[in-house]
Amino acid sequence: MGDAPGSTQVSTAPAANDRTAVEAALAAVDAHFDEFVVELQELCRFRSRRQEPDQMAATAQWLAETARRHGASADVIPWEHSHPYVLTEMPGGPKRLLHFTHYDVEVEPAGDDSDWVSGPYEAAVRDGALYARGVADDKGVIMSRLHAAAAWRLAGLTPPVTNVIIMEGKQMLHSPGLGSFTAAHAEQLASDAALWENSWRDSEGRPLLKLGEKGVLYLRLKVRTLPRELTSQNTALLASATTRLVGALAGMVTPDGTVLVPGFADGARKPTDAELALLGEIEFDGEFLRRRAGVDGFIGDVDDREAAVAIRTRPTMTIASLTGGDDRDDVTLGIPAEASAKVEVRLVAGQDPQQVVDAIRVHLDGTGFADVEIDVMATSRPSLTDHRDPFVALVADAARRTYDAEPVIEPYTQWIGNQGVLADRPIVGVGVSRADSGVDGPNEQILLEDYRAGIKHVIEIMAAMAAGNGTEESA
Repeated sequence: MGDAPGSTQVSTAPAANDRTAVEAALAAVDAHFDEFVVELQELCRFRSRRQEPDQMAATAQWLAETARRHGASADVIPWEHSHPYVLTEMPGGPKRLLHFTHYDVEVEPAGDDSDWVSGPYEAAVRDGALYARGVADDKGVIMSRLHAAAAWRLAGLTPPVTNVIIMEGKQMLHSPGLGSFTAAHAEQLASDAALWENSWRDSEGRPLLKLGEKGVLYLRLKVRTLPRELTSQNTALLASATTRLVGALAGMVTPDGTVLVPGFADGARKPTDAELALLGEIEFDGEFLRRRAGVDGFIGDVDDREAAVAIRTRPTMTIASLTGGDDRDDVTLGIPAEASAKVEVRLVAGQDPQQVVDAIRVHLDGTGFADVEIDVMATSRPSLTDHRDPFVALVADAARRTYDAEPVIEPYTQWIGNQGVLADRPIVGVGVSRADSGVDGPNEQILLEDYRAGIKHVIEIMAAMAAGNGTEESA
C-alpha cells in the first residue's frame, strides 16, 4: 500500500468548525481509495467462519496489525463465549465515538458456495462492486470505520474525536460474551455516542439510520413423565411426555402467534404517533416475503404497512423445535418418557428478559404444568435510542451532506442482538451496503461507491461531534 499510513506526520486536532480540515480528510479518502479497497479485499479473503477458530484468530490478528499500521492502538483479547475481540483506539479530540462491528461471517445460513459467480472468499471486483462473503455484514463496515479515522491522519491531521472500535468475533447471534467484555473494559469503551454496524441504503439510495435492536430470550422446555419408555398399551394409565409438552406449549401461544402468557408483554413500549410516522417511511417488500415464504398473505391478513410495523414492534414467541419419542420411519409402540422444545422470544424495548421467564414459570405452574423445566439458553436486552436524541439529528445531517438524500430514521428494527449492554449512550446504526446486497447468501456484495460514501459519512459525523452538534445533551 505504499508508505505506511501510520508514518504520516500529523498536526494537532483541527478546530471544531474548520470546514477546510473536513474537506482535506474527505479528499484523502479519494486519494487513497484504491488502497482502502485493497485492504478491504485482504480482510474479505479470510474465512472468518465461527466454525473455523484458526481462521478467526488469524482474522483478529490481521485486524489488529492493520489498525496499528493506521496509527491506532490495538489489542487482540481472548474472551469467554466468543472468538477473540479486537479493541482499537485511534487518538483524537476529547470527545469519544464508539464503533461496534463484528468480523465473523455467515451470521445466518449462507447457502451453497457453488452458487457464487466467483469464490466467496476471492473478493473479486466486478462492475463496480466487491463480491465476498461477509463484505456487507460486516467487513465493509469494519474497514469503513478504520479508514474514516485514518483519512484524517493521511491528510496530516489528528482526528477531531477519539475513535474506539470493537471488532467482535462472536460465536452466537446474541453475542453472549459482549456483556462481560464491555463491563470489564468499561473505561476504554466510555464514549459520548456509538455507531452500530447493522444498516444500509434502501432501493432509492436513502441511508437508513437504525435506532434499536430487539432482545432475545431463548429457552429449552423439558418434561419427563417416566423413567424410561414403556409400551403404549399403558397410555390409559400413564402420561406421555410429548403430550404433556404439547399441552404446555398450546397454552403458551396460539397458532396465529398470539401469546397467552399473562404478563408476557408487560413493559413493552408502544410506538408513539411520531414513531409510527417514521416507520411509514421505511420500505417493506411484502411481496418478496410472501413469495419467499410461499404464502398468499400474512397472519391476520395485515397489509404491508401494518406488517412493517408489526415485525418491528411486536414481541413474539416462536416454538423453534419439538422433540420426543421414537421418530424412526416405522410403527413403534411406546409412550415417550421425555420431551423437549426450544422456544425463541423476541423482546421489544421496555421488556425485561427475567420478567418474561418469571411470567412463563408462573403461567406453567398455574395451568398444571409445574413439572415442565425451563432452561435459559440465551438472553439479551432490547435497546432503543430516542429518535429525538441530538445525536440522531447529527448523524442525519451528516448523511444529508454525504448522500445528497434525505435519510430514513428507523426507530425500531426486527433484528436481535446485545446492543442493550451499551445503551447508556445514544446508538445509531449506519452501513455501507444496500438492501439487496445479498447478506449471508450467494454473491453478497457492496458497491465501491457506497463504500466511499460510508467512509465519508463517518468523517462528517466525527467533525460534527467535535463541533458539539448533537452530543452535548446526550454526553
